[in-house]
Amino acid sequence: MQDVEDDLTRNFPTFRRSEQARDVLLSSIMPEISLTDFVDFAIKNGPAQFTKVKELAKRGEYDPRFDFWRPLREGIQAHHQDKAALDAIVKGLTDKKKQNRYPEAVEGYKKFLGKKPIHWFTPPKSNWKYGELVVRVNPELGLTIKGQKYAIKLYFKDEQPTKARLQVVFELMQSSLNLDGNIIPAVLDVAKRDLKTPTKPKGELSALLEAQAMSFAHMWNAFRPRD
Repeated sequence: MQDVEDDLTRNFPTFRRSEQARDVLLSSIMPEISLTDFVDFAIKNGPAQFTKVKELAKRGEYDPRFDFWRPLREGIQAHHQDKAALDAIVKGLTDKKKQNRYPEAVEGYKKFLGKKPIHWFTPPKSNWKYGELVVRVNPELGLTIKGQKYAIKLYFKDEQPTKARLQVVFELMQSSLNLDGNIIPAVLDVAKRDLKTPTKPKGELSALLEAQAMSFAHMWNAFRPRD
């Protein structure tokens, strides 16, 4: 790895030898992306995949200011410690797009919870890795519902999650989180108040996702700076 860093520093002399420079240089070799971004890539075909990788390469590092749903995700998490958290987020909104979207999502989540006996636990987090690619797998919620534990990813889009999307999400969660038999991976379609769980055994899509990871890395390298 040191040889790689030395070569990159010689090729890019404007970078100083700092932790920030090191992270930027190495990220061009070993991209680390979110589960959502990899799923978006994996369920696309042909040129659409290349377009997705190009978008990610140009987007740069994660910036919470441009994460539309982050305040709501955090509000939903906080709700399980403070029941006023969700309403406080809605009342404090100033962004018009969020004013249009958040209230419906908050209402959907509250209806999902209903009067069911629900308890919070800290959800497991990990990375799914293959070759050069690292995918962050971080369920937002850990909920015990009627005695059953679920590690839950939140889904906020208007359209229902497709079967293909769900299968990829569940495969990544099952392969990386080392869930014991007591925790079920799940996706909550917030607007529809629909908690979706796997219908296929772990490992059925592993070869496909490994091939997709290799494709992603190959396309990513096409956008790396050259000598």
